[in-house]
Order: sequence, then structure tokens, then C-alpha cells
Amino acid sequence: MSRRLPSLNAMKAFEAAARHQSFTDAAGELFVTHAAVSRHIKELEDYLGTELFTRTGRGVKLTDAGRRFGVQLTPLFDQLSDAAREAAAVGAARTLKVSVEPSIASRWLVGRLGKFSVLHPDIELSIEPNSKLTDFYVDDIDVGIRYGRGPWDDVEMAKLSEVVIFPVCAPKLLEGKLPFTFEKLADETLLHEHRKQWWTDWLASAGYKGEVAWRGTVFQNHLAIEAAEAGAGFALADQILVTDSLVEGWLKRPFAIDMKDHGSYWFVRKKGSRETAPARAFREWLMGEMVETNRKFAGLKTKEKEVKAPAEPAKDKS
Repeated sequence: MSRRLPSLNAMKAFEAAARHQSFTDAAGELFVTHAAVSRHIKELEDYLGTELFTRTGRGVKLTDAGRRFGVQLTPLFDQLSDAAREAAAVGAARTLKVSVEPSIASRWLVGRLGKFSVLHPDIELSIEPNSKLTDFYVDDIDVGIRYGRGPWDDVEMAKLSEVVIFPVCAPKLLEGKLPFTFEKLADETLLHEHRKQWWTDWLASAGYKGEVAWRGTVFQNHLAIEAAEAGAGFALADQILVTDSLVEGWLKRPFAIDMKDHGSYWFVRKKGSRETAPARAFREWLMGEMVETNRKFAGLKTKEKEVKAPAEPAKDKS
């Protein structure tokens, strides 16, 4: 179907003049003369059969029709510019700068990046681990992976995964102690992340009302999980950070009890910004990988139930 469109140069002149509310400023942006802008806009008005500006002795003012047209036209020109830039970048490397918490970067993301590179060889990721929330208005960052409750006023957000919390430990700490109980936990070393209150919260959620010693080292970020893998004690972790270790057998779950955490993992970018093609590709890939991680965790929980389920009595064949 053929399209009946006004002159592109006329629309460019009008869009710039409408945005600046000035023919002079529009001429400066487009590197043309004031007279050229005025001529293009008159050409567009003749084509549309309506006035877009009223001319006064002190300048120009948008009419209602001009205001409505300008509001619609600016986003269209932005999309055209983005489309042209993306088309020009096909086959060339495009960099995406990603801010991510050190814990998820080290324990989950880094080992998976090879798969993303195979799928998107034209996108170069620049991973910047940082525990502080990125200020997209100041920092040179395109997107981020955040952990927390949200919402945050300064970002566009997409949820990657909800989180559940549970204890983990090295397999050797459970040898000869199964089935493991809360009372046995009271005799073990607890590894704490940031604050000791986390263990209190989990025990309360699990229904335990006894006393547990506070002894144990306090770690930052994911180091409590690393210490648990080394056999130093029992740590609390979420399913995204430790499912790989559970699958490999480096960690075990002494209890099949999860606590729903208030926080989640989120994909974020600057508020009001357009999602670029590299950002969209990375977001969709992250979502797929987290779905797969949660699927593996659900499989582990199913096996836990099968192990604990009582065996059916053998049928009498006599």
C-alpha cells in the first residue's frame, strides 16, 4: 500500500521548530537559514490545509493542531534515528555496560556469559560489579541487575526472579547426622551475611522457637556461601546463587524449608529511556536463564520429597 506523506524536510523543520518553539533555534539545529525553516513549515501547512504556527511580532506560537502534531512527530523521529543507528551497527560490535552485584556476578552470571556471546556475537558486554545502586543519570552504565524490594523511582524495572531463602552446608557436615534437626543446628557454626538477624528470621519462619548460638563469622556479599562450600559452617542462601552448587553436590540443604524473601532480582535501566536492541536481547536472555535456574531448583525439591516419602510396602506375592 502506497503512503501519502508530506515532505520529510518539511516535517523535520516543523518538528525542530515545535520542539524549540522557535524558527531561529530550529534553523541552528538543522544548519539551515531561518527563511528555509519558515518556507518548509509554510509548505507543510499548505499540504495539511491547516495552520501549525501563529506568527506574532514577538515570534511564533504553536496552534492546537501544531501542538498535537508535534507531540506525535517527535517520538517518531526518535524511533527513526534509533532504527538507523541500529541498522548501521549490524555486523559491528555493540557494547552494553552492565552494573551487577558482586554476588550474582560471581556465583551465577559469569559462568553463563559464554552462552550469551554465542547467541549474540555482535554484543560486547562490559560487566561492572558494584554493591551500590547505579545512578543512571551520573554513571556511565546502560543497564543493571539489582536485588531488592523495589520499586525505585529512577529506573524502568523488569522482574527477573523472586527469591526464597534456605540453609546450605558442605555435605561432610551432615555425615552421620541425618535426619538433621533444629536441635542439631544449635550445635553448629552459623555463617552470617551482613547481619545476624537473617538466621533469626529464617528460624522463626521455619517454626523453630529454641535458642541458637550466634557464634560464627559475618561476611559481606556471597562470601558466607563460599565459606559454607569450604565446610566452615551453615549459611543462608537463595536459589539463584546456589542451585548450581546444589546440582554439582558442593552444597546440601539440611532442611527442605524455604523462606520467601521480600527482595527479588530485577533488570533495570534509566527511567524514561528507550530499551535498545542489545539491552532487550540481554534482558530476554537473563529471564530465560533465571527460568532455567528455577526449573533446576524445583527439580531438586522434587527429589527431596521423593527421598523423604515412605516406601510402599512390598506386595505379598504368595
